[in-house]
Amino acid sequence: MPDEPTNAPRGKRELYRGAALAVALTWSLRAIGLVSVFILARLLDPADFGVVGLAMTAVAMVEIFSFLGLRQALLRMDDPERSYLDTAWTIQLIVFALLALVLFAIAGPAAQFYGEPRVEPVIYALSARYVMLGLTNIGIVEFDRQLDFGRDLKMRATARIVSFIVTVALAVTMRSYWALVIGMIVQSLCLMVASYIMQPFRPRWSLARRAELLGVSLWIFLGVAAQVIYSQVERIVVGRTADTASVGAFAVSKDLSSILTQEIATALNRVTFVQTTRSGAFHEQGARLATALGGYAMMAAPMGLGLAAVSTSFIAVFLGSKWGAAASLVAPIAIGSALIAVYKLIASSLQAGGLERASALLSVGGVAILGAAVAVVAQRGGSPLDIAYAGLASSIVLLVIAVAALSHFARHSLRHLAIAIIRPFAAASAMYGLVIALPRLAASPLAELSAKGAIGAAAYFAVLLVLWLVSGRPASAEGELFRVARRAVARGR
Repeated sequence: MPDEPTNAPRGKRELYRGAALAVALTWSLRAIGLVSVFILARLLDPADFGVVGLAMTAVAMVEIFSFLGLRQALLRMDDPERSYLDTAWTIQLIVFALLALVLFAIAGPAAQFYGEPRVEPVIYALSARYVMLGLTNIGIVEFDRQLDFGRDLKMRATARIVSFIVTVALAVTMRSYWALVIGMIVQSLCLMVASYIMQPFRPRWSLARRAELLGVSLWIFLGVAAQVIYSQVERIVVGRTADTASVGAFAVSKDLSSILTQEIATALNRVTFVQTTRSGAFHEQGARLATALGGYAMMAAPMGLGLAAVSTSFIAVFLGSKWGAAASLVAPIAIGSALIAVYKLIASSLQAGGLERASALLSVGGVAILGAAVAVVAQRGGSPLDIAYAGLASSIVLLVIAVAALSHFARHSLRHLAIAIIRPFAAASAMYGLVIALPRLAASPLAELSAKGAIGAAAYFAVLLVLWLVSGRPASAEGELFRVARRAVARGR
């Protein structure tokens, strides 16, 4: 990478290509992650996942302070000088080194809090990851600026594949939760090494631009930190009130739901963040943001409600009978995860548009809403399932508030923004109702899953098309989808 990075391509074709590559990157990595979960779930017990899940909850609460928003601050600059990159890397290294020490210090208290002594050595081991993450090459931010996700895919896929091989090999030989722990450490080490192989930029120690970077990034940090806390609130309460096996079932349900819904949003946000920063004044981007919201909802809604509808068969096929307790948890968690996927686009768009303070306050408000809901349920002796439904209700409230805020700041019709989201979720809800109303179609869980999955997908797109037609064929994400579909059919002929 040159000392002074060049601007990213701005054309619509490049943006679509970047979005496709970003999704391909995420799905490639998550496919490996899913296979890993499916294999490890059969090799290890729910209690093993529970121990690591408890440790990761403590880790996540410390890791909050690593999300300083440095990457977003750099991406909002048209042409950052080398000194900005050097300063960002230096701050990154200092922060991660301090977090490693903090994590090491809280290992004992965290184990006492959860009443699980096995958590302590796990947290000690995981603290080593932070030194590796702190040393990671800051130059890889240019992959996002240039929409160059090919090299990013190679870098992250290499780390994930090596980690996958190591984790599965250790699980087979050790049959212990330590396989999961060592796998995570190996992945961080590989990512650090690969970042210097794939990106020629070599950072230097510098704090010359700390004032400019931190001035922008602290509000972004607050917003991202609040989102991380939001994702952990339910796990913390379940970890405090339920047994280790239940914690494992809850953690796996959250992870599977996130992979199939929010990870898509995370991938596309890498592109839409850059696009929003370069599309002029934020209050003039309302129509584009409505289309983007509709596109996110169009992908997340069927994944979330689809997983909820076939959760029993899905768990039986991919995780096995010993994970039956997770089947009931998946439904509310997956639907809530789909809603949060759409919310994350709003939060990210506000950050990109220079409204990082509003984005942060929204996310902090979301934590307050979820915390209050979960606290009430837990105080009344609620089960993990009750806590999951409290999380779903909170996600609905947060998304409604966020859409209203976006309408205000983008100066765009609230009705237009809301309908862009409602249509895909209405179609997905119809699909959900149809699938759960179907009788058992096959004796085999795999055949049952395949049959209901196919019926559900067909129903979703049929209802989505009808809703779009009834709405008067507006210029929207659905319109773009059906236009592409017509072209594909025409070419096939």
